[in-house]
Parts: sequence; C-alpha cells; structure tokens
Amino acid sequence: MDEARLVNALLQLGVLVFSLCLHEFGHALAANKLGDPTAKMLGRLTIDPRAHVSLWGTLIFPMAMILFPGLPLIGWAKPVPVTIENFRNPRRDMSLVAIAGPAANLFLVALSILTLKILQQSGFQVEEGMAVSLLKMLNLFMMINFFLAVFNLIPIPPLDGGWLLKAVLPGKWSYWISRMEPYSLFIFIILLQFKVLYIFFIPAMFVFSMVLNAVGLPDSFGMM
Repeated sequence: MDEARLVNALLQLGVLVFSLCLHEFGHALAANKLGDPTAKMLGRLTIDPRAHVSLWGTLIFPMAMILFPGLPLIGWAKPVPVTIENFRNPRRDMSLVAIAGPAANLFLVALSILTLKILQQSGFQVEEGMAVSLLKMLNLFMMINFFLAVFNLIPIPPLDGGWLLKAVLPGKWSYWISRMEPYSLFIFIILLQFKVLYIFFIPAMFVFSMVLNAVGLPDSFGMM
C-alpha cells in the first residue's frame, strides 16, 4: 500500500471511530434523560473511544472495507447497555433511545453541510494543502455519518432499526424479532452478499443528493 492510500485509510477510520462514539453517546444520553442511568454508571456517557470501541466492528471490519472498497464505509461499536425496566413507557422510551444514535450522526451531517455552505458563501478558495484537507475532512464527516445513520436504521436486530421495529410490532412478533438477534451477523452477511442492503442505501442516497443540490452543494458520493 502506498503512503497516500494509507493516510487516507487512517483518516477515514478516525472519522468513523469518532462518529461511532458520538452515536453511542447519543444512545447513552437519551437513556439517562429518560430515567435509565445504566450507561452512565458503566462509563458509557462519554465520547471517549476507550468506552465504545469494538475490535471487530470499529477497527477490523471497517479497515477491511477501506482497503477493499465497494460498499459504503460502515461499522459498529459496543452496544450501550439499557435497562428497559427503568423507563416509564418502555416501548416509547426505547424507541427514543434507538433514534438518538442515528440522530447524533445526522447532527454531524447537518453540521458538515452548514460548514461547507459557509465556506462556499465566504468565497473559500480550494488550493493545495490545508484547504484541500479541510474540505476532504468535512466531506468525510458528512458522508460517513450519513451512511451510519442509514445503516443503523435497517430493521435488523441489534441495529437501531431493529429496536424500532420491535417497538411498533405486537408483543408476539416483537419476541420473534428478538430471537433473531444471535443470528444477526449471519443475516447481515447474507444480505451483504446478495446486495439486498442496496434497497436501503440507494433511495437514501438519491434523497440526500437532492438535499445537497437544494442547498447548492455538489454531490459528494464520489469522494467515498
């Protein structure tokens, strides 16, 4: 691997790790606000990577995707522990906790878009060096967090979309969804192999491209 590709891989991994940590912090903060201090007591109410990093999901799997591209860069961190019994309204509150993770990623997307728009309006000139690096970093934050939000909303446990699905389904169906969780990695690999995940990503990419065009920013999917 040449030096430029290695630097780019490490940069992408750094953005992903930070984004995953903020995602899990969002879950922990929402749970704590809704009456469950479990995550706070276990040291998960933080963006410190040491509290959230998963060897496989945060480091090994994403690095493999970076080195062998072809799919959006995604990954996962250690799930935030939640004690549902501490919630006043378990189904509603668990749904809010589940949404909080993708919402944290979408916050970073919005912040990146706002910063890019401010730079554009200020007449920011793209030149070699720091300017190019800044724009690349902002685009990485925007795109990686967009894909993380979409990925986590896929209705497969233990992803956030799986929690949302369990919250809206009747008790019996919710129970069977929960029983799928031990096999979720195998289900995910099968969906990945047969490109079923594109069903979720392609419409989302189309909508997001429309949003970027609406605010006058270029489509950045080619940068990933």
